[in-house]
Amino acid sequence: MKKLIISAFAAFAVTGAGAQNSDATLNSVTETYTLNADGSIDYDYFKSLTYNTQFAFNSLFGETFIVNNPDFQKLKINECYTIQKDGTRIDAPDNAFNEVLPSSVANSAAYNGLREMVVTHTGLETGATATLSYSIKGLPGGTPVLDIDRIIPMQGANIKEYKIVVNLPDGDKKLRWSLEGGKVSPVVKGNTYTWTFRNIPAASGDQYSPVNHTGTLRLTATTSGSLDENLSPMTIETRDIFRLPGVVTDTMSVASKIAAVQKFMRSRVATGGVTPDLTGYSLRQCADVVGSAYGTPAEKAAAMAKILRCEGVNAQTVVVFPKEIEVKNVPSISRYLVMADGKLYDPNGTGEYNAGLRADRDVIYDLGGNEVAVAPAAVKVDCSAEIALSVDSVSVIRNNCTVTGLDGDCRINAGTVAKRAPYQVYTIADPAKGVDSWGMQSLASSRKNAFEVPYAIDENCVYTIKLNGVSSFTKDKTEKIENAAGSVELKVTNNGDSVTIARHIILKKSIYSPAEYAAVRALLLKWKSPAFRSIIVK
Repeated sequence: MKKLIISAFAAFAVTGAGAQNSDATLNSVTETYTLNADGSIDYDYFKSLTYNTQFAFNSLFGETFIVNNPDFQKLKINECYTIQKDGTRIDAPDNAFNEVLPSSVANSAAYNGLREMVVTHTGLETGATATLSYSIKGLPGGTPVLDIDRIIPMQGANIKEYKIVVNLPDGDKKLRWSLEGGKVSPVVKGNTYTWTFRNIPAASGDQYSPVNHTGTLRLTATTSGSLDENLSPMTIETRDIFRLPGVVTDTMSVASKIAAVQKFMRSRVATGGVTPDLTGYSLRQCADVVGSAYGTPAEKAAAMAKILRCEGVNAQTVVVFPKEIEVKNVPSISRYLVMADGKLYDPNGTGEYNAGLRADRDVIYDLGGNEVAVAPAAVKVDCSAEIALSVDSVSVIRNNCTVTGLDGDCRINAGTVAKRAPYQVYTIADPAKGVDSWGMQSLASSRKNAFEVPYAIDENCVYTIKLNGVSSFTKDKTEKIENAAGSVELKVTNNGDSVTIARHIILKKSIYSPAEYAAVRALLLKWKSPAFRSIIVK
């Protein structure tokens, strides 16, 4: 049976605007979820938004997008109009409402029944206020459970008032909920829960913000009694036996079978953007996923696990949640993985999934609601290299790099030489693993959101540059910074016929609050300093 729950939002684009200078102001937003006695779910949405800049209506909030399934839901636009700055009211004309196929299902015939109503707000100008109200009426059996996962701050718009209302039917149905990044509790009147958030600044859009939205106001709620109940729609086993097409696996080892199936899923089955709330948590058969060459993240994980089981490998789907979320539900799943032969794999990845790198931020559960234990990966990079530098060449004599906590090899290349007559400037090469591989090119002077690096790290690199027919004109120097975020120690030392560049950085954790940002930024800026990456010779 097909199922569907609601997904309807305005499109939000990235901007760094804050509450005082944001491109738009959401004067009022109300989302109302009503669980009826017959199991159907109704959704009502209202917003009033004022445009503060031309960018707001040209690029950010000129349209609203409402995704729904007309087979199981009925969309009704209640009102849509704009009050211009001089008080003129402009009602949206009929051609302001255009139904299209959602872009996330463009390559999937199985989901081409979904529809997206594009609402174009008319009469927009700086100072204008657009109002939109719509309802989506659900049918019984269309949704397995009422789930909410809402991140409140919006990029590009500060919020004066945001309400989330949940109405439950009479009976023993309860609402489990948790709120991260805030302390707002619902007002409960009978079977109605109402959260009211006020004066929320626009999301900052800071680079390197936590992918799990750590520290951000986020409400999750569910009418399921437990996590295993919430995940149960994804546990339905298909009875068909499905073998990997075109591959003879009978003589393969378990590791080779896993690699072959993972490669097939990665290269032969596209990953679609249809989220579980648009499928009612139901999954298509493995053969349908492979035959259509398209699957949602949940379907690809389920199909990969199914194929592996048909190959005799013990495999199952597991799901990843942000660790800080107390009440977890399907919409808050951040990643779908496959646990095969006791190891974790991403259907879109290569090799094992290194869950230990994010063990401080993520938690993994199987579909029975049981936590999968993951040991944190302590990342340590220890590299030493000898470089031969002459008038007309540079080469690696010895390269010795060891890495713990990370997959793959690490090595140091020869580096580069630039001629600046009558001198030469030799610049070391970054190791293949470590802080430089993160590519953090720009670090703002301050932040409003938490700052995330890929993982905590202890990286130590020593370069010994042998001088063959050239002399060093670089002075000895040492700099060291140690603070609450970690430490950096950099040295350049002349040793007669060689120069040593020693670089050591320790970052104690992966996520830093805005108050801690200055400390970690100081370490990273010093680490990036070109003064301890080059020497001058002649």
